[in-house]
Amino acid sequence: MGAFVISISALTLATPLISKQIVDVIVAKVSGQNIDFSRLFILLAAIIGVDIFVTTLTAWSQWIGDILAVRLQTYLSQKFYQHILGLNIGYYDNNVTGNIVNKMYRGISSITDFIQNMLNNFLPFFLTAFVTIIFLSKYSLVIGALLAVLFPIYILISNGSTKAWQKYEQEKNAINDNSQGRVFESISGIRIVKSFAAELHELTAFVTARYKIESLARVQTKEWHMYDFLRRVALNVILFLIYAYVIYWTFYGRYTIGEMTLLLQLVNQARFPLFAMSFILGQIQQANAGSADFFKVLETKTQIKDTTDASELKLNKQVNKEAPLIEFRNVAFNYEQGKSVLKDISFNIFAHEKFALVGESGQGKSTIVNLLLRYYQQQSGEIIIDGQDTSAVTQHSLHSNIAVVFQESLLFAGTILDNIRYGRPEATEAEVVAAAKAANAHEFIEKLADGYKSLVGERGVKLSGGQKQRISIARAMLKDAPIIILDEATSSLDSKSEVLVQEGLDRLLSNRTAIIIAHRLSTIANADHILVISEGKIAEYGNSRELLKKKDGVYANLVKLQQQLLTTGPDERHTKLQKFDLVG
Repeated sequence: MGAFVISISALTLATPLISKQIVDVIVAKVSGQNIDFSRLFILLAAIIGVDIFVTTLTAWSQWIGDILAVRLQTYLSQKFYQHILGLNIGYYDNNVTGNIVNKMYRGISSITDFIQNMLNNFLPFFLTAFVTIIFLSKYSLVIGALLAVLFPIYILISNGSTKAWQKYEQEKNAINDNSQGRVFESISGIRIVKSFAAELHELTAFVTARYKIESLARVQTKEWHMYDFLRRVALNVILFLIYAYVIYWTFYGRYTIGEMTLLLQLVNQARFPLFAMSFILGQIQQANAGSADFFKVLETKTQIKDTTDASELKLNKQVNKEAPLIEFRNVAFNYEQGKSVLKDISFNIFAHEKFALVGESGQGKSTIVNLLLRYYQQQSGEIIIDGQDTSAVTQHSLHSNIAVVFQESLLFAGTILDNIRYGRPEATEAEVVAAAKAANAHEFIEKLADGYKSLVGERGVKLSGGQKQRISIARAMLKDAPIIILDEATSSLDSKSEVLVQEGLDRLLSNRTAIIIAHRLSTIANADHILVISEGKIAEYGNSRELLKKKDGVYANLVKLQQQLLTTGPDERHTKLQKFDLVG
């Protein structure tokens, strides 16, 4: 690539030099010398030959530049995506998804566009200007010095324009990221937008953001073009001085007509790269501002890291009924400094046990699950699985041994087959069908026009809640992990769907260790043990029958409340719900 650029820059001197000889031949002929036209024909042929050769080299070098730019784009995309996939869940809890994606595409676009322009345009321009200035200096140090002095002038003026540009660009990017993030959310939740007739509200918010960006851009470009005006005036003045100098000394015989033609052509040739510098500097500024957030994300460190000597989590296939499979030992955690969520939590879960977590909303049930999955790291205490500290094993092996069925059954755009296979891409179609049958999903899948090849739409929008949940259960079944987490897996379903889903869940939990979070307390009545969390502490522990004996206990009161809600009127129901923050 470098050889092409240097060759092209060197060959740009050929045409002015040949033009000088053509002028010299014509002047000699006019002066009465006997000159054969064949000399001019050879010189003209040389010009077209050089031009075609330069065109060929330029096309070839630009093709290579395009390929390099695409490779760079692939590399940066992979690097960014790999990095954000490795960030801990806490990062995503504090950042809008659309915002992250916008930073990725803007950064990659800014960097690759700049590199592509640099390889295809800017570098040849600069080399041409450099070679031209050196060549001109052989004829006149004055001309070379006048051209060379333009560079520090450009740098000084451009330093001010860069600061002015970036000051506003950062504000514009912040507004644009928030705006684009909101657009992403609005499109993802288009049913909510339309059901609340909020199209105008969303459009107004978007347009307001765009007006703010327009306002900033107006001031930004005004300042930038003032600096650019000064750059161009400096260029015009110095080029005028060079033209005047060459014409003056040609008039007084220092330079021949041919030499004047050569010098003016070379000065004009140097003029384009210098004029282009304004555009080049703008590109540099845009690339710098556009990629700032991109590199800021890349510099973000994940809060959850595997230790250098982390081992693979391996669970014994032979079940030991005497020793707990999962242990929480004096675990404490807070999301924010000074605001404790869990305080000195200790409990055991045995193999093949159905273990339920119960409590009012916001008391720490989901946090316990998040810590078990190492989505977050506890401030103190230990979490042990089959005798192995979760902080000392790889996150990949930890997640491979745990399957999760969430309340919101997120499916990816694609086929039902792809979604069920998500945890085991190598699974056969027969294994997928077996998992679907066990999850009570096979029957409705078969009725679809394309069966298992049916597209589910973004986030599974083409399926009902119960259908999505059964596919999620099939996905968990196919993964065949020894530990299952059910996070409100049936709370948003109608009665018929709940029955079908519950049958699938019963098969899923067979011979597996299960941790169940449920607001519908009837769904955990048969749990082996129930852990009641209140204000970040363990309030009660036992099975349903034992806990119901504690008439004033939290669990007994929650069960009583849910039973009363079925028979009370709206006003009384509201009064009762004020006592407990619980989804009925």
